[in-house]
Amino acid sequence: MFAIGIEALAPGVHERMFRPEAEALKLDPSAFRDVEVAARLDVAEGRIFVSLTIRAQATLECDRTLRSFDQVIEGTYRVLFSCAGFASEKKDSCNEVRILDPSDRVLDITDVTRDTILLAVPTRCVAPGAEDIDIPMTFGVPQGTQENSIDPRWEALSALKSEGDRN
Repeated sequence: MFAIGIEALAPGVHERMFRPEAEALKLDPSAFRDVEVAARLDVAEGRIFVSLTIRAQATLECDRTLRSFDQVIEGTYRVLFSCAGFASEKKDSCNEVRILDPSDRVLDITDVTRDTILLAVPTRCVAPGAEDIDIPMTFGVPQGTQENSIDPRWEALSALKSEGDRN
C-alpha cells in the first residue's frame, strides 16, 4: 500500500517527494523500478486536491526486435479528496473525485499511482536504434535455390500427382 499521511497537514500547499517500491504499488519489480512520485497537496477545510507527477524506469520489449530495453516513463494525475457535498460540485476540475471521511488519517493513492504508471507505458515500444535495423520482408524460397526445383521430401507425392494427371 502507498499512502500519504494527512494528520499533520495544515491548510495550504504542501509538496512531497516519495520513492515507493514497485511491490507497494502492486507492480512487477522486474518491469518497473526507481519509481518517483512528486505530490502537490492543496489542503483546505474538508478537502485535499492532490496533483501527482510520476516517473519510473520501465523495462519494455521492443515491438520491432523483441529485445528488452529500459525507458523512463512519466505520467500525471489529479484527484480530489473531499466531503460528499463538495465532491459532487467539483467533478469537472480534476480526473477523479473521492470521498474523504473526516476520520481518515491517510490518503491511499496506490491504485492511482499504479494506473498512472501503467497508462504511461507507450502502446508501441521501439528500442532506441531499432528503427534503423532492416527487417527481412521476403519469405519463401531460400536464396541460392531455384524456384522450380522440388524438395526431395515431396518427390513421392509429385509422382502420385503425375499418375493422376495421366488418367
